[in-house]
Amino acid sequence: MTKIRSSFFPLSRRKPAIVNKLKKTAQEALYSKLTNHGIKRALRRLLKEILSSENNSIPEVKNKCLRVQIGGGVHLLKNFLNIDIVPPADIICDVREGLPLKKSSVNLVFCEHFLEHIDYPISAKRFFKECYRILGKKGRLIVGVPDSKMAVKAYYKNDKKLIKKYIRSWYKKRDCLKHFNTPIDFLNYHFRDQDDNEKYNPHFWAYDKEKLTSLFKEAGFKKSTVWKFDEKIASPKRKFGSIYMVGVKA
Repeated sequence: MTKIRSSFFPLSRRKPAIVNKLKKTAQEALYSKLTNHGIKRALRRLLKEILSSENNSIPEVKNKCLRVQIGGGVHLLKNFLNIDIVPPADIICDVREGLPLKKSSVNLVFCEHFLEHIDYPISAKRFFKECYRILGKKGRLIVGVPDSKMAVKAYYKNDKKLIKKYIRSWYKKRDCLKHFNTPIDFLNYHFRDQDDNEKYNPHFWAYDKEKLTSLFKEAGFKKSTVWKFDEKIASPKRKFGSIYMVGVKA
């Protein structure tokens, strides 16, 4: 982890009293036997947003950070500034609202299996533009996501061998295996993931090479290409079924 000097302005700690009241009411309703399944799904999403607000601090990073990872969870990268909405990141903040780094202060931004978990178009496009802003000349943005084109092809061709590999690689340790009854179930989990379990966050958008290329271009990157997977940075368990692309700032 990269050591940083920063000043924190925990604006979320001064959230309105009504939000605290809403949190308490939502928690009570979530664990009530009288609350139906549909409302509980909505309450889980609401409580996750409140938790994100509580965790969020607005840091002013004082020193130059050469390499940054976004949304890595427990997969912390050495000699990177790790930013996420939950611990154990170096900086806890909601990157949907922007990145707490100065213009042209970074050489490399890396993220994998993060982009699909934020809303599109507002947060996703803002994220790309913020990465472009903080990158210096010839700085690189590397983005890895589940390859939806590959998943759709597996479903369309009814490639049972490939679908089984997907399930074995991505879902074997989950409690949802009994619900993979037909190939369309695999495709739905690919696009949506799980929102019925507090441990997981749903997918909000699907991506392929063409879509990532358009996001890089719209943000200002002049060139983007497929990135050669490097286990020194990327998590080996993410390699199968994913596509990684890199954009370079001119």
